[in-house]
Amino acid sequence: MRLLEQLERWKLRGQINQPIIDIVFMLRERLEKHWRADVHSPLVNMLLFHIACSLGRIGRGGCASPLHQEMFKELQSAIIFPTVFAIHQDLLSLIPFDIPQAEQSYFLANLYSLLLEQPQISKSDDGHRVN
Repeated sequence: MRLLEQLERWKLRGQINQPIIDIVFMLRERLEKHWRADVHSPLVNMLLFHIACSLGRIGRGGCASPLHQEMFKELQSAIIFPTVFAIHQDLLSLIPFDIPQAEQSYFLANLYSLLLEQPQISKSDDGHRVN
């Protein structure tokens, strides 16, 4: 199912609203244009859908439990974590409200998976890592 269709279904259920959909597509464009992600990948759709769900949950006053601590430590020790974190910070800067750390741990895990699938994301045009 296409991302927009999924988001529209969640909007009809009252789980998210149009401003969240707008944020998600702004993030999608940033991933595509700035980070050169293949945004047609199912993993990108999953990442963006999870972000939409998270933003909806935050908007309703909720928050997910944090990612299991051992998993988070493993993610932080990965060689690609600095790039994961840079992309994470960049995307967070486009979201007009604060995101609890517990929710951010899942954003980071999804971005980590995305970089494993699409290693070109972490490279600049000249082949060096993006900082």
